[in-house]
Amino acid sequence: MAAVGLGTCRSWSSKANVWPTVRSRSYAAMAVKSKQKPSGSQTSPTPRGRDTSSPKGELQSSDGQAKKSKSPSSLESAAEQNLRAMESMKRFTKMYATADVWGTEMASLDVGIPYDLRLMFRSLTTEPMFAPSKFSDIWYGIKYNTSNWMKNSYSMFVMAKANAFPGRNVVLRVKTLGRILSIRNNSPDALLAPLRQIALDTYRKVNTSVARGHEGTVKEFTSGPFQEKTIKAMRRRERGQAWAWSITSDVSDATLFPKSKKRRAPTPVDIVSVRAGEVYTENAEPANGHRLLIQALVKFDTTQRIDIIDKRGQAVNSDLAGPRKVVQYLLLEKVGWYDTPWKIKDQLHKA
Repeated sequence: MAAVGLGTCRSWSSKANVWPTVRSRSYAAMAVKSKQKPSGSQTSPTPRGRDTSSPKGELQSSDGQAKKSKSPSSLESAAEQNLRAMESMKRFTKMYATADVWGTEMASLDVGIPYDLRLMFRSLTTEPMFAPSKFSDIWYGIKYNTSNWMKNSYSMFVMAKANAFPGRNVVLRVKTLGRILSIRNNSPDALLAPLRQIALDTYRKVNTSVARGHEGTVKEFTSGPFQEKTIKAMRRRERGQAWAWSITSDVSDATLFPKSKKRRAPTPVDIVSVRAGEVYTENAEPANGHRLLIQALVKFDTTQRIDIIDKRGQAVNSDLAGPRKVVQYLLLEKVGWYDTPWKIKDQLHKA
């Protein structure tokens, strides 16, 4: 839809000119890329992180001049500056009790969309026997998925240690360690099962509010670049029209939490990546919740439709009215020390 259900459908966006469509990996990444890209100039690609025009050990500055890389002493001084800044923040909160130095916008963590290794192995049958690029891609996918799984497991360990799982009272024990190793477990007793339900409820609220033009609800359940794009898209919509959004596919508990023995059975809501870290470093415990910042990348695979009524009460003939399959990867965030709901922060796309 708009920012949610329809944001990824380019055909819908081109016809309605209402919902944001992003071709880059995320809204924030696209904004940074657009600022850095020079207008009217094209350059040949160079290896990432390497500049062949400058000597070894030097970096290329923005004006084309080579500059020396940072020495260990400069890195140490930067670390010391960060520590002093952290101590200053702690002293500031003691001097001004009503000030909130932790209320700044949090950056998106390194969540990622896992590679479908089964499809990658199947692609080998359609290629010649010796295709080095295919094997290198598969090896990269294996390493990427393994790294993502390790970060997921560590983040869930941090959440279990802080008892930060929504809808779960988790005590970190030996038997709990096995449960935190499987983020893709879709059973009803999984640690992230309540979060999948929260994600679906948030998804519905945001889509319904976008269709009805309720900016207040959209702002309550969204943040960051996703909120900015969504609000702009809502305000560009033609006035006088009435929109109604709905999910036509089955999203009941039977599909969300299948009883089959397959722990990774396809479901309409699937958490593919999660990151958690202790961001609130004040000595005193927060008044609400916990110290963690939690971000979860959720895959939504549903069939949706939108009905549009014009000013005269007539149905608008549009492709949006027909049921369409929509697959989206949305980043949900929870700031643990605030009594606020989970919010949709960003949208990621497959590269």
